[in-house]
Amino acid sequence: MDCRIEDLMYTLDPATKELLKESAPLMAKWSVTECKPKPVGGMEEWAKEHAQAEDSLDCDWYHGTWQYLRLLNMVAVPPWYSFYNEALSTILRRKPDAHVLISACADYGMLATLHEAIKTAKTNPRVTIYDICQTPLLSCKWYAERFGVAIECVRDNIITSPRMPLHAFDLIVTDEFLTVLKDAYKPQIVQRWKELLKPGGSIVTTAMLGGPTDQGLRDGYAATAHSLFKANRATFDAMDVLPEDLSKRFSQFAQIHTRHMLGHENQIRTLFADFDLWLSRTVTPGECVNPTSSFQIVATLP
Repeated sequence: MDCRIEDLMYTLDPATKELLKESAPLMAKWSVTECKPKPVGGMEEWAKEHAQAEDSLDCDWYHGTWQYLRLLNMVAVPPWYSFYNEALSTILRRKPDAHVLISACADYGMLATLHEAIKTAKTNPRVTIYDICQTPLLSCKWYAERFGVAIECVRDNIITSPRMPLHAFDLIVTDEFLTVLKDAYKPQIVQRWKELLKPGGSIVTTAMLGGPTDQGLRDGYAATAHSLFKANRATFDAMDVLPEDLSKRFSQFAQIHTRHMLGHENQIRTLFADFDLWLSRTVTPGECVNPTSSFQIVATLP
C-alpha cells in the first residue's frame, strides 16, 4: 500500500517536532521498566493474538515506539482532528472549573491538546489522567512539569476499577480509545463513561472507520515506516537511538498493532444511544495500517 508523506493532511509543526525529539527516547527508556504485563486490558490485548513467539507480551513495543512513529506521522494523534480545540474550549468556557478526565492515552498528546484548549478558553479546570500503564502517565507528567500544567495521574483499568469516583467528571476526553478496544469492550467503555460523568457532562472523542488489519496492510505499514525513516534520518541522527533498534521496533509494531475499527455510523449512534450526540465525519491521514475516514464525536448526558 502506498502511503506517501506528501499525501498526508497533517504535518508536524516545528515546536511539536522538537518536543518529540526530546521525549521519544525518554518514553522508550521508561517503557523498558514501566510497561508491565497485564492479565486483561492494555496494548497486549493486540499482542496476545498477533505477536510471534519471540515478541514481548507487555506494551513496551507500543509505548516505546509510539513517539518515533509520531515523528513520521504514522500513528493517529489528536492534531489530526480539527474539532478538538473548539469542542473542548466551548465546554470549558461553559464550565470553567470543570473536572476533566483523560480516559487513557498513548503519551502526552491528548494532554497537550487539552492544554491548548485550556489556554483558548482561559480557564483552570482540574485534570485527572487514568491509564492502565505507567509509561504514558510518566510522559504526561513530563509534559505537565515542562509547561506548568497541574494534573493528577492514576494507573488503573478504567473499565474495571472499583476506585474510580462515579459521577465525578464534567468532561471526558480521549483520542481513538474506541478503536483501541475490541468490539466486546466498546459498549462497556461507553457505559463506564456514562457512570463517570456528572449529569450534563460530555465525552469528546474520535473513532476511525474501516476493516480488519490484514497481513498486506501490516507489510505495507512496515515498508512505509522504513522508507520514511530512511528519508528522514536527519530527524533521528541527533537522538539517543540506534537505527537498527528503530528498524526492529517499526517491524514489530507493524506486525502487532491492530485497530478495532468501527464499521459504520449507526454503530456509533447505538453506542451513544443514551447521550445527546453530535457527529462530524472527516478524513484523516490514517495510520497506513487502516487509512480511513473518521468521526469526530461530542456526546452529552441529558
